[in-house]
Amino acid sequence: MQRLITVLIVSAGLSSAVLAQTTLPAAAPIATPNAGAMIDAPIDAPTLYARTAPSLVAVQYIWESELGRREVVGPGVVVSDTGVVMAPLAMFDMRIPDAQMKEFKLLIPSDTQDVQEIDATFLGRDERSDVAFLKATAPRKWSPVKFVQRDMNVGDAIWSVGMLPKLAGYKPYIVDAKVSAKLRGEMPQIMVSGTLAAVGSPVFNASGEATGWVISQSEQTFLLNEARLGLSSVLRPPVVFVPTSAFAESLAHPPAGKPLALPWMGVLQLVGVNKEVADYFGLKNQTALQIGDIIPGGPAERAGFKAGEIITRINGQPIERGDEPEELPLIVRRQIMRMNVGDRVGFTVVDPRSHKPRELVMVLEERPKQANLAQRFFAEDLGFAVREMVFMDSYARHLPGDSKGVIVAMVRPQSAAQTARMEGNDLVVDLNGEKVTDLAPFKKAFEKFRTDHPKEAVVLVVLRDGKNLTIRIEPPQ
Repeated sequence: MQRLITVLIVSAGLSSAVLAQTTLPAAAPIATPNAGAMIDAPIDAPTLYARTAPSLVAVQYIWESELGRREVVGPGVVVSDTGVVMAPLAMFDMRIPDAQMKEFKLLIPSDTQDVQEIDATFLGRDERSDVAFLKATAPRKWSPVKFVQRDMNVGDAIWSVGMLPKLAGYKPYIVDAKVSAKLRGEMPQIMVSGTLAAVGSPVFNASGEATGWVISQSEQTFLLNEARLGLSSVLRPPVVFVPTSAFAESLAHPPAGKPLALPWMGVLQLVGVNKEVADYFGLKNQTALQIGDIIPGGPAERAGFKAGEIITRINGQPIERGDEPEELPLIVRRQIMRMNVGDRVGFTVVDPRSHKPRELVMVLEERPKQANLAQRFFAEDLGFAVREMVFMDSYARHLPGDSKGVIVAMVRPQSAAQTARMEGNDLVVDLNGEKVTDLAPFKKAFEKFRTDHPKEAVVLVVLRDGKNLTIRIEPPQ
């Protein structure tokens, strides 16, 4: 196995011999990420590698779902002297309930001893930048990476330092490349000629400053503990990273141990206006968005927005341009998320009938509760789990906002519930002839019935695709 790893690393251009002979171009004095001291000498690759390696850790937690326990390990980079670690948001999939993520640890590799495990606390997901944060629970002398915002141009030399998977001992490694293109989109991205280290790797310019980060991307894995996927980032390495500006807000104001209160507009459908439509409305060479469905009682409706209107400016500024009109809704969504609940935001909108612009002011409100924060109940003997309803559950079904019931979150394979044809995302509205109002009453009534009538079938009425269906679950005998 060790020989295989060595061959893979050498074939990818990562051998220690190459590192030792490589020198970064001379640069102006910079502040080192570790101590803030100024240096004047050129930085060679081994120095950059040695300086950055202590900042890289593996992040581990247990996903304890109704189907069992699964260990998840991914990359992390220390970003503060107090042991705060930034990791890819993909590690903490938004579909995973917060309550099911447990036993967080930081794994610190070493050349001379076993991997050290340090307990950590999960600070929270940050959708503003597609990152998440943890913090070590015990004091330690950390070597954080200090990210800075710097312009990068095509042809600039860059370096990335990443972490190999578990089967390679979480060994850090370094890769060189050059900037080949600057891309626009939901977040600005930079493409390289050559390759980058794995997802979660800090990226450095020729001066040794940390100026970017390798984000999660298609065909790339963040998992470090699965042998089948672990070396895929070495064999098929990433070629795109984001500059520090893409996640600077999250570094400055990370989650503090509870879900972030993110603002929203109360508009779930925005469409980027293409060139032909923009020209028709007299918006030549202007970026614009057309408003679709507006949430009743939401911030947009309160501000006076109408479906079909076209947004041309936000706070007096043109909408940031993407490479394609389809990217505009994501750009604006992220822009709004980086504001604060209660902020007053000005919009210039154009009426599609009169073609006349008007000014509107919206007060941003807190986004409704998401499904990952909903409470759950597992009916283990029958093999299904339900959770609280959240706003999107009723909206997606075109139901009134005060609709009652519980949502089927999971149906265990080969269970009594699956045999009865229960499906995930069913809305349970009736239990044994009684209306279901919320999770706690459902749990209480279900457990009482199973105790009093252990051999009788549980009869549920569920709403699926707009129709009421009766589900009769026979208990296992």
